[in-house]
Amino acid sequence: MSVTFDRASAIARTQPAVGVLQNSPEAKRRFYSYAAVLGVVVVGATAAVVWICRHGLSWIEISGFFLLYFMAAVGQGIGLHRYFSHKCFQTSTTMRCLLALLATMSVQGPIIEWVADHRRHHARSDECGDAHSPVIDNHCHTMTTWKGLWHAQLGWLFTDTSSDLHIFAKDLLQDRIVLFFSRTRLVWYFVSNVVIPGAYGHGLGGSEHAVGSILVAGMLRTALFSQSVLALNSIGHTFGSTRFAQDNHSRNNALLAILTFGEGWHNNHHRFPRNAYAGLAWYEIDVLGTTITVLEKLGLVWNVVRNAKLDKKQPSPAPLVT
Repeated sequence: MSVTFDRASAIARTQPAVGVLQNSPEAKRRFYSYAAVLGVVVVGATAAVVWICRHGLSWIEISGFFLLYFMAAVGQGIGLHRYFSHKCFQTSTTMRCLLALLATMSVQGPIIEWVADHRRHHARSDECGDAHSPVIDNHCHTMTTWKGLWHAQLGWLFTDTSSDLHIFAKDLLQDRIVLFFSRTRLVWYFVSNVVIPGAYGHGLGGSEHAVGSILVAGMLRTALFSQSVLALNSIGHTFGSTRFAQDNHSRNNALLAILTFGEGWHNNHHRFPRNAYAGLAWYEIDVLGTTITVLEKLGLVWNVVRNAKLDKKQPSPAPLVT
């Protein structure tokens, strides 16, 4: 069984779908904003590799890397994705602030733009109007596999189109918490990549480890984590298994699930986008879903959406297809 769907009507369109802004001031600002942030991260990650070659790695840099990587995963996977985008659970104002803070420090762009792009992706997945499909670009032209992978991984960030916030993120336009962290995001990027790892390294090993932690647990961590998340758009819609036949190319990919602590069960997510858990079967480890369960038991979140679950006693509703 394979995933097939008619894309003729989408290909025939010459203009982006409703909700897609073309040649707008927002698109131009977005281009320069992402170019600047990506440039700093790339330079920092390159410096980290040079530093590692010269100084090696100690347990301080390694532990800082993994701790801050997980912090970024919680901010992106639970904050940006499952809470702000899909409202998979409810929580208090204090927790909303914390999730917004972690979401911003994951360095994925402004919360409101990330949410709009993701909701647009679900509304037009792999069709004309998708923000980051590997099969069709932002002007509704089909792409070859390699060009599509590049577009879905990074290229879509630098096109002349953007998502209309009034259509895809209207509920967040007046959200003071979201707007505050979106407007002050550069401060929190600095805190995430310099202040926290620098303090961690200095506190445990002195000034040399402070520099190493900034480069490794800060810049290199952000570069690798960001590419893992972006790979959900490219690899996650190209390689992997398909449990649920849908009108898109979403795939379950175990490697991406490891790198993103559960987000890689992407085909499951597209079938049940509001489900708080991406891993549905017992063998699909979803660390972020487990974290939500822990937060629920602690009374920090509630009304957690559970609208799908598979286990070893219940067969998949559709055969797995690679």
